[in-house]
Amino acid sequence: MHLLSWALVALAAAAALVVVSYLYRRREAPGRGRALLAALRWAALSLLILMLFDPSFPVPEVQASGDTRTRVLVDGSLSMALPVGPGEAASRWERAREEARRVGGSVLLFGDAPRLVAPDSLVALQPGAGSSRLLPALAAASEAGVRRVVVLSDGGIEDAAEVARALPELGLDVEIRPVVAAEVTNRALAEVEAPEWAEAGKPLEIRVGVTAVGPAAGDSVAVLLRQGEKVLTRARVATPPPGRVATATLRVTPEVPGAGAGKRSALVRYDIALEGGDAAADDDERSVYVLVSDEPVGVALVSLRPDWEPRFLQPVLEQSLGLPVKGYLRTRQGTYVRLGTGLDAGRRAGEDEVRAAVAAADLVVLHGLEAGSPAWAQEAARNARRVLIFPADGASSLDLPVPILPLAPGDWYASGDVPASPVAPLLTGVKVEQMPPLQGLRPVPRTAGAWAPLHAMRGRRGLPSPIALAGETNGRRWAVALGVGYWQWAFRGGEAREAYRRLWGAIGGWLVQEDRELVAAAVRPARRVAPRGEPLHWLARGLNADSVALRISDAKGAVALDTVVAVTQGDTATTPALPPGHYRYQARAFAGGREVAQAEGPFTVESYSPDFTRPTVALAGREGGRAAGTLGAAGPHSGRPLRASPLPYLLLVLLLSTEWVLRRRWGLR
Repeated sequence: MHLLSWALVALAAAAALVVVSYLYRRREAPGRGRALLAALRWAALSLLILMLFDPSFPVPEVQASGDTRTRVLVDGSLSMALPVGPGEAASRWERAREEARRVGGSVLLFGDAPRLVAPDSLVALQPGAGSSRLLPALAAASEAGVRRVVVLSDGGIEDAAEVARALPELGLDVEIRPVVAAEVTNRALAEVEAPEWAEAGKPLEIRVGVTAVGPAAGDSVAVLLRQGEKVLTRARVATPPPGRVATATLRVTPEVPGAGAGKRSALVRYDIALEGGDAAADDDERSVYVLVSDEPVGVALVSLRPDWEPRFLQPVLEQSLGLPVKGYLRTRQGTYVRLGTGLDAGRRAGEDEVRAAVAAADLVVLHGLEAGSPAWAQEAARNARRVLIFPADGASSLDLPVPILPLAPGDWYASGDVPASPVAPLLTGVKVEQMPPLQGLRPVPRTAGAWAPLHAMRGRRGLPSPIALAGETNGRRWAVALGVGYWQWAFRGGEAREAYRRLWGAIGGWLVQEDRELVAAAVRPARRVAPRGEPLHWLARGLNADSVALRISDAKGAVALDTVVAVTQGDTATTPALPPGHYRYQARAFAGGREVAQAEGPFTVESYSPDFTRPTVALAGREGGRAAGTLGAAGPHSGRPLRASPLPYLLLVLLLSTEWVLRRRWGLR
């Protein structure tokens, strides 16, 4: 701590002495022991001030293997499992273990989070962290009063820039000892993009991105697409230079497994792999799950009381969801015409065609629904597994997910405060000041389990009300529009049209986020392909469940996990991370000891990690003028920080307790 800091400490202590003296001389009742009590109070305040400034005090060096002033920081990220160099049998992890044994001292394993381990336990450990963050380990060593650290790493440090900025404040002598002899060749499938839904018999495109580090092994690499053990197609990708991504598109015509037995849709897993081996096989294969449907309808939009809303809503849903949309308008005579573009626009449609489209649709949109609507439309509003409803004035008597109250007329302006919801990230930044007001809004009572994408206020004053409500009940997702005149946002253009597109695209995307067969199960993994090393999250929305029993089996049928987990906020249960591989789960949800739902299905924990292709950072020599291999050196004020010692905390408690006891004994409050 600098001289100025010590001067501030002395000044603050002097001010504390003046305040304590005044209190005990002027504010306390006269009696014995006031000088001693004032001294105790002043000593406690002075110690607290000193702890706030947190000076470091020199500590004598301790030699031999019990040296607590030196700590070895070992990189525990996945890339440490790679060879130390081309053609080498030893791994970087083995080299780091040998070096740590030679250095001696305590060992701090870093990666996702620092962890103190015994030096002898490194033999039984394997690198498994998906990241390599050095700064938290350096901060932990500094907090413990360590003066010198030796970092054993392959150089793939994520937070090297943060380390360089924070090191002068840590008071550490940091020595970097690389464990890599030479860069090895490694190619990885860094990107995989596939649609969630595909129509059987029509081409499906899967886009992949390949990255590479180390010396190039050939000018191109082959990418394979497999379904099970069968290779469906392949493509060649030029070997990209370091730091770049080479892309390719794999095209395949999907089919529904078991279609001969009358199955209409199935969740199909496609595996994408690089042909040929390299240093890290774990990042050479990725998986995607695609719902392949034999007779997809996508979205069925039926306007029972047509206005401008369906005209703007249909293209938004079609473009944002990537699903076909069949739109129908009901005339005053009770007949139907097709809504859309091209030759189908204005074509007459029979009621049987409309009912069949609604029955088979992945998402049903009912516009202008009221008590006089056809019975099949009211049935769809009650039971369709994915439904978006625009109620009319006469819908108050219908059995809808939320009560429909009379319309409150007026100018309702959208609020810029985006409430918490599943679609909130997609609506953040919407410029509501450029959006025209809604022509009316239906107030709704509080509905359990429902969320609102946006709120609106009448005349920009008063309490906000939701412009729509959405929720999930027993695996059924629904959304109800509560306003009138959304189409004016799209009609105005500019930022208002963008807000319209983002609102209904986000709600529509949430409604069809999962396929209908698996949604009906109501319990499912939050991610069908889970990242390596991360806990697994399980969704049990709309069930009001308090626990979920999970039985997970690996590809060979062996039980990998059999447990019961509690459901926390957001109707989500969490289980520990699993090793990479393909799994099947069986789930049962319980509420109050009663089983309320069952589910089963596949999921994958991928072996890929970006840590395998993280570029090496030359940490040595960042501090100019320092010795090679040294990031920083402890300055003249380095040592054990006051906060790292238990003595000041014990002394502070002792001073305050003594004053309190003596005050009571001498009759002071």
